[in-house]
Parts: sequence; C-alpha cells; structure tokens
Amino acid sequence: MTRVVVARDGRNLAVETWGQPDATPVFLLHGTPGGRFQPRPRAKTLHLLGIRLISFDRPGYGGSDRRINRVVADAAEDVEDIADALGLGRFAVVGRSGAPRMRWRARRCSVTGRSGRPRWWGSRRVSPKGSTGSTA
Repeated sequence: MTRVVVARDGRNLAVETWGQPDATPVFLLHGTPGGRFQPRPRAKTLHLLGIRLISFDRPGYGGSDRRINRVVADAAEDVEDIADALGLGRFAVVGRSGAPRMRWRARRCSVTGRSGRPRWWGSRRVSPKGSTGSTA
C-alpha cells in the first residue's frame, strides 16, 4: 500500500514498504529512470533476511512531486524525512543503477539525521545462509 510522506519542503513523496514492520529497515533507492516498484526481493526472501524494505519515488518520478533545481544529494533529505515519518531510529541504504551516488550522499547526511542520533549502520553483508548475497 502506498503511503504519502510530506517532505520538509512540503513536497509529497510516494513510499512503499514490504516485510515485517519490526524487521531491519533498509531503503532501496531506485535507478534512473525507475520508481518504487522496480524489481525487489520476494516476501519470503525479505522474511529470511529479516528486512523491512522501503522504497520511494524520487522527485519527479511516479507519485512523488518534482523538486525544482534538484541535485542528486537532495535524496538524503528525502530519506531522512521518510525515516522520521516511519519512526525509524537506524536504517541501511542500498541503491542500484543511477542510485549509488545518492546512497553515498544519504549515508553521509544520515549519520546523525535531524534528531542528532546516529542512524547509519554502514556496510554489512545481508544474505541468507548459503547464498552469495550482496553488500548493503
């Protein structure tokens, strides 16, 4: 089910979550072009990994409002705003295609977030036993 989160500048961000609400929150930043419904792990895989996957349409994509004069680094603020709206303390961020630069910026900007608390876990392996997995 799509949830709309209002960003700090008043824009609407379309957000989707999969997995158990109490699982480890992981933001998946979509590629360019793309959206929150790009391919993702199946529900069983998310359950086995203990992941709550969170994806959103970047500004101007899908159901999210456009941000005038947007730069790649602005994605970090959107991730923080969504994390705050979902009541997340700490979270991880992964990205694909055109998203790795956004992921890095989100990591740098979300070290403390607006609350002043540490929020970024850093890199760690998130793969089920016996699979090759990937680094998040």
